[in-house]
Amino acid sequence: MANLIDNNYSQSDMFDEDIIADIALRRIMQFRLNFWISICKNPVSHGNYYWNSSPEHRLIAMLAISANMNQIPLSLAQEGGEKDYFTVSMVRHLTHISERKIQRIIKMGLDRGDIVFIRDKPPRYQGTKQLLSLYEEFEKSWIDSQKSEIKSWKHKYTS
Repeated sequence: MANLIDNNYSQSDMFDEDIIADIALRRIMQFRLNFWISICKNPVSHGNYYWNSSPEHRLIAMLAISANMNQIPLSLAQEGGEKDYFTVSMVRHLTHISERKIQRIIKMGLDRGDIVFIRDKPPRYQGTKQLLSLYEEFEKSWIDSQKSEIKSWKHKYTS
């Protein structure tokens, strides 16, 4: 991660909101670049590569994980507010891709063991522990990097 204070700025600049916004933008852009580099270095068969190959893949993975954690948003929940599954119609409501493409993505998730079929009519799906672990692992590295950055910043500017 980039240093909190860019070489272009001095300590007194830290009180300028435009400079703080610029530093924040630089940090998130660096994080995003590192994120995509790390994904692209994975083999095509890796879960992070597969589930980040399109916005629709990411959406389906997040719906699957949310269903696994029983936290599908109420605005999407059907039949009595159940939040432990997602459906093709939910994905269709949120994207512009065809139902056939949605079904292909879900089928690959089923084949990979990242998604399970939990009920019939209409088909309902949920993410597996395997998919949740994949995201926990990736997010853990991001959270740890943020903790380290904050600790170094706190140490540097409170000493």
